[in-house]
Amino acid sequence: MLPQFALRKLAKFWISVLLFVSLFGRATQAAEIDPIFAQEWFKAGVEETQQGHYQQALLDFDKAIALDSNLAAAYSNRCLVRIYLNDYQQAKQDCTHALQHQPTNDLAYLHRGLAAYRLGDYQSAIADYNAAIQLKPDSFLAYYNRGLAYAAQEKYLEAIADYNQALRQMSALDGTQLATIYNDRGLAYFGLGNLEKAIADYDRAIRFDSKNSLAYYNRALICQRQGHYREAIANFTLSLQNDPNRAEAYINRGLLRHQLGYYQTALTDLRLGAECFGQQGKLVAYRHILKLIEQIQQSFSGSENIIV
Repeated sequence: MLPQFALRKLAKFWISVLLFVSLFGRATQAAEIDPIFAQEWFKAGVEETQQGHYQQALLDFDKAIALDSNLAAAYSNRCLVRIYLNDYQQAKQDCTHALQHQPTNDLAYLHRGLAAYRLGDYQSAIADYNAAIQLKPDSFLAYYNRGLAYAAQEKYLEAIADYNQALRQMSALDGTQLATIYNDRGLAYFGLGNLEKAIADYDRAIRFDSKNSLAYYNRALICQRQGHYREAIANFTLSLQNDPNRAEAYINRGLLRHQLGYYQTALTDLRLGAECFGQQGKLVAYRHILKLIEQIQQSFSGSENIIV
């Protein structure tokens, strides 16, 4: 016997260089072929998306749409799946279809805005986030994502205002989400040259999420700029403890150790960083670091083996 069908709300927080996402299943009333089975395929697609099975989710949403071409939520969620699969143009088309069937679907605006952001079309992204906010003024995700789009345009004051608005929804957010917003607000302050406020936000991010590798890394960069090299090294180390694949942290820590005269450990860090770049397919950076290692080895003299 088929179960009763009801609207289902699902939310999934997303970050990137790093991104938030959300899932929200909303069924339309219209039906063309078989809305009951369309809903079953839609639910299956949502579940597959939550489990990270994006190709299967795509097939499920395809079947839902084939059974009910007016199912706006299926288009919107298929848009999100296409974003996960880096198919941003098709994602935008799906959300446009969703909005044609359901103009008040705020999540379709959110998802389309995200696709536009990934394509580097920040103005279109902001326009979609504006529409999402108009439909749902308490959406922290719309404010946060719009803040990212402003920051990408180096409009840091606007970005900070949006991050602040997102933080006003604190009761709905967990520590990891708060840490992400504080980290990005810190980046905006850094862009304005306000290092004091930037490092304060990185501190907050770490308090909410002690495993936030990016916050440690960003805090290390400020310590490095301020000339606090040992503090910077300590923060790069904490960043790497939480993300051993952060190549830039190895490189920066290695350069600092070299500057302090710890040549052997500096070379070890640079080799580890180069290895990470190679594994990530960043071949230009990989070759650049190998050349740097060669230059250091040629200029290296003495037998320094101190480990910081």
